[in-house]
Amino acid sequence: MPVIDDARQVTERLGLGSFQPSDEAPRGGRNENVAGTTSRGHEVFVKKLVGSDGAHRLRKLISFEQTCRPHLLPSLRTPECLGWDTATSVVVFHWLKTAEPGHTLAASDSLTDDLARRCGALLASVHATPSRSLAPVPRPSEPSLLKALPLSYYEQASGGELEVWRVLHGDSRVAASLDSLRKASSEAEHTLIHADLRLDQFLFAPQGPLLCDWEEWDVGDPARDIGAFTGEWLHRAVLGMATGAPSDSGGALPPVVDAPSPRARVLDRGLSRLATAREKVAAFWAGYTDTLGKPADDMAVRATGYAGWHLLERVLSGAQRLPHSSTLDRMMLGIGSTALASPRKFVDVIGLGSAS
Repeated sequence: MPVIDDARQVTERLGLGSFQPSDEAPRGGRNENVAGTTSRGHEVFVKKLVGSDGAHRLRKLISFEQTCRPHLLPSLRTPECLGWDTATSVVVFHWLKTAEPGHTLAASDSLTDDLARRCGALLASVHATPSRSLAPVPRPSEPSLLKALPLSYYEQASGGELEVWRVLHGDSRVAASLDSLRKASSEAEHTLIHADLRLDQFLFAPQGPLLCDWEEWDVGDPARDIGAFTGEWLHRAVLGMATGAPSDSGGALPPVVDAPSPRARVLDRGLSRLATAREKVAAFWAGYTDTLGKPADDMAVRATGYAGWHLLERVLSGAQRLPHSSTLDRMMLGIGSTALASPRKFVDVIGLGSAS
């Protein structure tokens, strides 16, 4: 495993000692990673940034450590960075062995309302961090894929991706709504933002939650982060519509005459999952607003729009590995584009309170 060889070289170079990998499975994601201990007693999590944008994300991560970390509030907990090596694109963090990522807790229905509230308070600490002196590394300009796909992208895209883009390009609301949302964001008060928020980036340790993976940090509209957290729960809710709930009948089948239709079962599951998602978002929003006070400038409305956009991005990300889009994908595209186009109508529905 190449990342292990790099980990051994880098931990020695940083003076941490020789690296010995653990038997724990690597964490999923777009990067390569491995955890273990060193001969000097350090427990380390080693991340190797890969991909066409790996060099850019490494620069962003280094700039976070050098320019942002000194300004972070004590309430903003994030894993300690022990060093990096630009030649191998490796970054070394203190390994939180007992911490569980948010998506794992959510998958087992163990991410409680209280934990969601604490996530909101933690994100509030991000947005309260003094940001006037921060200068994020600019991201390379990219063409707007909502208008047309470059030939190079088209040739490498999966069948599922192309089907999703066909739907998005056929809905004139999407590009126009996103342009309006970005304009509103440019006029809002800007803060330090994570800018790539997902449930797996919240780590839950006995001492409290932490927020990791600062490879996309920026100074921008805090509604982007709030919308991403909300969009994560909408995504889980729609995916859950295809999953049957465990039976409480002890294995005995109910009489056929009482069995609900497949359509009714999907609808019941959908309503249940959406109710759960709303509870988590409402708890998260309460933690956020209790910490920062009532937000101004229609933040909840913008966050709802970004939740819709997050859902569309989730569909596109999943479609990269599929030959065709699914019924659930098309359902998510409909929900996401509607929330993006008419966010004010859905602010209360998704748990962000009533719009002013």
